Amino acid sequence: MNKPNKNFFKVVRENAKYLDIPDVTNQLFLLLLGLISLIFIESTAERILIPLINIFFCLLIIYFVSHYEKKPEPERRVRSLTRFLRFWYPGFMIFFCFKEIYIIMINANNQLYDKYLIEIDRWMFGTDPALFLSHYINPYAVEFLQIAYGFFYVMPLIYAMELYFWHRYEELKYAFFVIFFGFYLSFIGYMIIPAIGPRFTIFNFSSIDTELPGIFAAKFIRDVINFGESIPAGVSDPENFAQRDAFPSGHTLIVILITYLSHKIKSNSFYFYLPYCFILIFSTVYLRYHYVIDLIAAIPIAAFTIWTANKLYKGKINFGKS
Repeated sequence: MNKPNKNFFKVVRENAKYLDIPDVTNQLFLLLLGLISLIFIESTAERILIPLINIFFCLLIIYFVSHYEKKPEPERRVRSLTRFLRFWYPGFMIFFCFKEIYIIMINANNQLYDKYLIEIDRWMFGTDPALFLSHYINPYAVEFLQIAYGFFYVMPLIYAMELYFWHRYEELKYAFFVIFFGFYLSFIGYMIIPAIGPRFTIFNFSSIDTELPGIFAAKFIRDVINFGESIPAGVSDPENFAQRDAFPSGHTLIVILITYLSHKIKSNSFYFYLPYCFILIFSTVYLRYHYVIDLIAAIPIAAFTIWTANKLYKGKINFGKS
């Protein structure tokens, strides 16, 4: 009975050596979420299911990564399902972890800290910035900014595709670490300071479509985002379902990181991401998703993410020369 177990753990250890920095980061965060669920969730199935599912995904990632990295260099450049899984599993894992922390927070802690974030904004500006901007609502501006806000959800994948199709795999791994680490730091922020944002606290969520009218696509994009954030349509208490993801602003954090990456890695998209960065950050307040303090909090986290990435990858990659 012991020999198969020893062989299993030996195979796992041998294959785990192929993990790169972003893969290890992902593994550690999955294990952290499993530990948090064991400590803070009481007497529900999720308390046990989350650690078990996360261990399964850790093993699956080791398999995907090692299966690809064991191949000779010429074979690694051949288009295949193995290569696709090795480089694109992060897109799934970010969404998976995003929903998992929602399950943990709903089961473990329903306290919200929006009132403190509102007080900080009022202390800085003398008013609520989103309320101030509500005097300047224009349907064309709403349409444009809602499209820009919605584009955020595919932006990391689109940026990664640029490096992937140019076979800049080492730079892609660096970019994935930066994006992984940034997302996961923001997720930790959500768990420490849960908040739902001004569209629920300062404004009436059920009136958003009327108060922020678009032209064609704004309402549809807003509905898709609400669905992704676990808010059922037409409920009387949407704040009880909403993702607790206001602080820090993940949108601000990730768009800063991708703008930085597009410059650092010398990609052709930098001159798109630079103006888009400012447009997206403004849209988070104009469309009532975030307090300004959420945006400000994202800046030092972005700086810490970049500093950590450059420390870990120092001397390992010749950026722009792959």
